[in-house]
Amino acid sequence: MKKIFILVMSLFLILGCGSGNTSDKVEEHIKKNLGDNPTKQQIEDLLISGQIIYGSRPEEAKKYFEAAAKYDPRGAYALSDYYLEKEDYENFEKWAKQAAEGGDSRAQFNLGYYYDENSRLEEAKKWYIKAGEQGNVGAMLNLALIHGNENNKKEEEAWYLKAAEAGSAQAQFNLGVIDKNKKEYRKAEEWYLKAANQNYVPAYKAIGALYSKKKDYKEAEKWYLKALEMGDQSKEIYNNIGILYSKMNEFEKSLYFLEKALKKEPDNKMINCNILEVKKKLQNSNDVDIYIEKCNMD
Repeated sequence: MKKIFILVMSLFLILGCGSGNTSDKVEEHIKKNLGDNPTKQQIEDLLISGQIIYGSRPEEAKKYFEAAAKYDPRGAYALSDYYLEKEDYENFEKWAKQAAEGGDSRAQFNLGYYYDENSRLEEAKKWYIKAGEQGNVGAMLNLALIHGNENNKKEEEAWYLKAAEAGSAQAQFNLGVIDKNKKEYRKAEEWYLKAANQNYVPAYKAIGALYSKKKDYKEAEKWYLKALEMGDQSKEIYNNIGILYSKMNEFEKSLYFLEKALKKEPDNKMINCNILEVKKKLQNSNDVDIYIEKCNMD
């Protein structure tokens, strides 16, 4: 700890000096403190020094990262970040690859994402797999998405399962969707509940829909209202609640929520038709012609 403090203090003395070329002084500082056969602590000191000054002096910080990169993939990762910020993608790729090959899971993910965005999917998968094998949940999710887009359902589900077991609420929810589409509703509910226990809002709405399908309307109401409480203000949640109250013969409540849904998308045919149906049951003819017109739109 004392050695780090001394190095940092000497760093501030270098940067605080007003005369001379700061970049040259940083290089002198590195040579003086590094030696020919640096220890792990000396390499750590380089990384810390670069991180300390990166925000205000990125060019000088780069010198520390370049020195560290010869010995530690974290230095290469820091350089990849530096070049990414500058939108220098050639150098970003160079340094990200060095860090990734050195085992840095952040670099592996970033490299995978870079290839993914540039439609180099085989390379993307290669690096996502390496990052995923080190527990990078983002890589697992992106692998699942790629395999889903390729219609490889087995691999899609396998990577969602890995991410779900690592604690990803998004993956748990997506597995619920997969099981629901297979009509395996009990398994779907289990995954939705796991996601809901992490306050993943779409899961509340999905659980509500499952209970509504089972005609357990009070339980569906509970979960839909939880979704509202957690901040879901979508037209879908308002429409779902409106339909639910209609099934429960609570037509005034139904109309209230359907009208809130309609405010989100006034020309939505389905919502207009739902409102029209409820108004008929309420024998409410106010503005009914508007809803008839929009309900009958092609």
